[in-house]
Amino acid sequence: MYLKSLELHGFKSFPNRTVLTFERGATVIVGPNGSGKSNISDAMRWVLGELSSRNIRGTKMEDVIFGGTDDRRPMGFAEVSVTFDNTDPINRLDSEFDEVTVTRRYYRTGESEYLINKESKRLRDIHMLFMNTGVGREGYSIIGQGKVSEIVSKKSDERRSIFEEAAGISKYRYRKEEAERKLKGVSENLERINDIRVEIESQVATLEKDAEKARRGLEIFERKKKADVSLWLYDTKQIRTDIEEAERLWMLSKHELDVLAQVISDLEAQTENLYVKSQSSKIKSAELLEKIRETTEKIHNLETSLRSAELDFAHSAELIDAARSRIAEIERSEAGVQTTKDGYLEKMTAVDARLSELTDKRFDMLTEQQQLAAKINRLKKDIEDALLDLESEENDATDLKIRIDILKHAMSSDGEKSSEIEKEITKYDIEGEALKREAEKCEQSASVFKKQIAEKDATIAEATEKISDLTSERSDMQNRYNDAKLEHDALVRRADDLQRMIDHFDGYIESVKFVMREYAAGRVNNAGEIYGPLSSLITVDKRYITAIETALGASLQNIVVDNEATAKAAIYSLKRANAGRATFYPVSAMRPSGETEEIRAAKSCAGFVGRADTLVASDKKYRSIIEFLLLRTLVFDDIENASAAAKRVNYKVKIVTLDGQVINAGGSVTGGSTKRDS
Repeated sequence: MYLKSLELHGFKSFPNRTVLTFERGATVIVGPNGSGKSNISDAMRWVLGELSSRNIRGTKMEDVIFGGTDDRRPMGFAEVSVTFDNTDPINRLDSEFDEVTVTRRYYRTGESEYLINKESKRLRDIHMLFMNTGVGREGYSIIGQGKVSEIVSKKSDERRSIFEEAAGISKYRYRKEEAERKLKGVSENLERINDIRVEIESQVATLEKDAEKARRGLEIFERKKKADVSLWLYDTKQIRTDIEEAERLWMLSKHELDVLAQVISDLEAQTENLYVKSQSSKIKSAELLEKIRETTEKIHNLETSLRSAELDFAHSAELIDAARSRIAEIERSEAGVQTTKDGYLEKMTAVDARLSELTDKRFDMLTEQQQLAAKINRLKKDIEDALLDLESEENDATDLKIRIDILKHAMSSDGEKSSEIEKEITKYDIEGEALKREAEKCEQSASVFKKQIAEKDATIAEATEKISDLTSERSDMQNRYNDAKLEHDALVRRADDLQRMIDHFDGYIESVKFVMREYAAGRVNNAGEIYGPLSSLITVDKRYITAIETALGASLQNIVVDNEATAKAAIYSLKRANAGRATFYPVSAMRPSGETEEIRAAKSCAGFVGRADTLVASDKKYRSIIEFLLLRTLVFDDIENASAAAKRVNYKVKIVTLDGQVINAGGSVTGGSTKRDS
C-alpha cells in the first residue's frame, strides 16, 4: 500500500480543484512561508477523519472551507480525496478493491459526508479501514510541526497508543474494548430483562383477566357495530319507504286538487248560467209588472163601470155583498200565504246562517280558498235575489189570481162585457201558469245548486283534512330530510378534513413531509418519480386494517420511489436541509422472497385468514414492495389459533392476528391493546 494522489477542492487555500500525484519514492513539497505547505498535511489528516479543528490549525470546522478573497467569492463546501494503491498482497487495506479512494466533503451548513470509492460510508468505517496501518487520524505517519516534541513529552501511558499502532495491535485492542462494552451492555440488559420478567410474572394473572375482559369487550363491540349497521340499514329502508309513500300521497292529493279545481270551474260556469237566467227572469218580471199595471188600470176602469152600473141594476147590491164575502175569503187566504211566506223566509234565514257558518269554517281551515269563497258568496247573493224575484212573482201571481176571481164574479153580473173579461181572464190564467212553471224551475235550480254546494263543501272539507294530514307528514319528512342533510354535511366536512390531512401529510414524520413538499415544489434535483408514503398507496378491507397496520408498523411511513437514483436524490435533499432521515422503497430494486414450505403448511391450520400480502390491494407496480414486506407474514383470526399454527411450523413464520397480536419468527410474542380497540 502506498499513497498515489491527493485531491483538494475548496479546502483552505485551494479554491480550485488541485490534484497532487505521488510517484514511488520520496516526494518533497517546498515553498516560502505562507504558501500553503502545511495545508496539504492538514488536508491529509482531515480526510482521514480528524474531528478537532485545533489539530488542523483552526478555531472551528468551517475554517477548512475557502473563505474568499477580494476578487473571489467564498465557497460553500470543502472536499478532499486521497487515493491509495492496494495491490500489495501483504500490506493491504481491508478492502476488495485494488485502489481505494477516501473522500470527505464538508458543507458550510454543517453537514459532512464520507465516501469510500464514491459510496457513502460512516466515519467509523474509515477508522476501521486504516487501523494498524499508521495512517489514521491517530497514526504516526503524519508528523506535523511540534508533533515530535509533543510525543516525547507525553507520559508512557499516552505514548502507548503510538507503539500499539506501530505494532499493529491497535485494531484488536479497539475490538477488545468494543466487545467489553457490548458485553457490559448485554449484562446490564440481562439484569434489566430479569427485573422486567419478575415484574411481568407478577402481573400475568391480572393481565390474563384484563385480556379476557378485552376479548369480551371486543366481541360486544363487534356485535354492537353489527347492530348499529343493521339499524342504520333498517332506518334507511324505512325512510325510503316513507318518502315513496309521501310522494304517492302527494301525487294523489295533487290529482284530487286538480279534479276539485275542475269541479269548481264547472260550478262557476253553472253559476254564470244561473245568473244569466236570473237576469232573464228579472226582465220578464219587469214586463209582467208592466202588464199587471196596465191590467190594474183596466180593472180600475171596470170597477168604475160596475159602480155606475149598480145604479142601473137592482140586484147589484147582492153582487156587492157576495163580492165582499169573497174579498174576506181572499184576505184570509192572503194571511195564510203570508204565514207560509214567513216560514219560508225563516228557513232561508237558517239556510243562510248555516251557509255563512260553513263558509267561515272553510275560511279558517283553508285560507288559500278565499277566492273560491268570494265566488260562493256572490253566488249566494244571486240565489237570494232569485228567491226574492220568485217571491215577488208569487205575490204578483196571488194578486192576479184574486183579481181574476173578482172579475169572474163581476162577469156574472155584467153580461155585455163578459166575453171581453173572459178573454182577459184566460190571458191572465195562461200568464199565471207560465209564471208558476218559471218559479218551479227556479226553485228546482236553486235546490240542485244548494245540493251541489253541500257536496262541494263536503269534498272541500275532506280535501282540507287530507291536505292537513299531508302537510303534517310532509313536515315530518322535511325534518327527517334536514337531519339526514345535517349528517351528510357533517360527513362531507369530515371527508374534506381527512382529504386536507392527506394532502398535507398530517400524521407523518417531518422527514416524510419534507421530502413530499420538496418533490411537489420541484426542488429534489435529478429526481424521477416519488409516488408517496406506502400508506397512501394501498387499500385494506376494514376487517384486516389492524392486522396489516401491525404487520407493517413503521414501514407505512416509508416512501415509494421509481428507482435508486430518485431515492439518492431525496436523501441528498434531506441531508442538505438537515431534515432528518427517511426510508425509501425503489420499485425497480425491490424483489420479494418466495413462499416457503412452512407458509404452505400453516395455510391448513385452523383460523387461517390469509397471507398478509394477499389482503392488501394496490396498483400492480407496487406489488413487489407489498410482497417483499408481507409475503412471509400470515394472518389468523385469534391468538389461540395463531399460537397453534406457530408451534406447528416451529416458529419460522411471522403470524399476526386480526386484533393486532403478533407471534414473531423465532417465538417472541408482541401484544396488547391498540387505539382502535377503544
